[in-house]
Amino acid sequence: MNNTFKLAAVSSAALMLAAAPALADGHPTLKLGGFFDQKMSFADNNSDAAGAGIGADDKLDVRTDAEVYFLGSAMLDNGIKISTRIELEAFTNDTTDDTGGEVDTGGATFDQIDEAFMVISGSFGAIKIGSSDSAPKSMTTGLQGLWAANVGENVTFNLDKLLDRGEGVTIRGHASQMDLSSDGEQISYTTPSISGFQAAVSYAPNTRESFDGFETTASTIDSNIFAASAKYTGKAGDIGFRFGGGYTTSEEGDVIKEDDVQWMVGGAISSGPYQVSASFNKREESNTGTVSTVDESDTISVGFKMSMGASTYSLAYSNTEASSEDAAVDGDNASVFVLAMRRSLGKGVKWHNTLYYLDSENGGPTLAVEGNDGFAFTTGIQVNF
Repeated sequence: MNNTFKLAAVSSAALMLAAAPALADGHPTLKLGGFFDQKMSFADNNSDAAGAGIGADDKLDVRTDAEVYFLGSAMLDNGIKISTRIELEAFTNDTTDDTGGEVDTGGATFDQIDEAFMVISGSFGAIKIGSSDSAPKSMTTGLQGLWAANVGENVTFNLDKLLDRGEGVTIRGHASQMDLSSDGEQISYTTPSISGFQAAVSYAPNTRESFDGFETTASTIDSNIFAASAKYTGKAGDIGFRFGGGYTTSEEGDVIKEDDVQWMVGGAISSGPYQVSASFNKREESNTGTVSTVDESDTISVGFKMSMGASTYSLAYSNTEASSEDAAVDGDNASVFVLAMRRSLGKGVKWHNTLYYLDSENGGPTLAVEGNDGFAFTTGIQVNF
């Protein structure tokens, strides 16, 4: 079945191109885009258990986040559109690692090019090929309570830079996106919206596929990563809503290790300037023999967002709890409250403020290994180009 899916994915993309023999009037275009976000933050971690981590370094911190996008576009005479996107990260200092699965840890071994992909779209839907988020991940992220209420600094990418969970707490990330393929080379298909219903599927050979061929890696990496999602968007009177969910799994290279599985459901309801969102995300336990190597974790997330003129406000809450055969991990949990606002200062320019409160607890028997509770605040101006 896996080989059939792979062949169908490659054949579909080839057929779409073959059915598009010529450019429409005009030439392909290339535009620049991106953003520059200049921020200042302060964090107060109350746990000494953070040790040499963030908790030992509470202070006012000037922070910068920026990317440049190269956006290509071509329209064919049969109505098919081909779009390309290359994302150039700022503040990286190593370009030798071209793997899609490398994570930005602030070190010297992650990609300077974040994502690079092509989208072939038309009445048939959209095919996305390259190093990028999978279409199911993109579809379900916007259904999660915490993400749907992101109006200030992005919680997923920034909370752990400011507040430490403490040495005794082992859990997933707070937003817990449905993601096993990272930005590895992959192919996705998204259906057109039919009466509000839309679905997406994706396949990635592994998390470490290089941009121009197969990378030689250890045999224990995740491979044959599949994901699928569906959502429904509609309106009843003045009430708008969107609901959906997704599922993703990957095969483990270690033959005695169980496959990794994640799934989620969520949605949002809006009326005028108000929106309420909620979601549940689970990462199932995966064992190697009789030993738990991926802990089960459940994440509940809710959010509220309100717009008032040029300003938008939000209040969100997320809780993640681990369940494991390992007594040191079982019961570990972390809750985060996020109060945020952003205000438009002009076209493409926004001022944003985010206040965090984190409470993490060690559920294990070693009470000397603490969790943490702390506050952090970020203010910044972001320019979108």
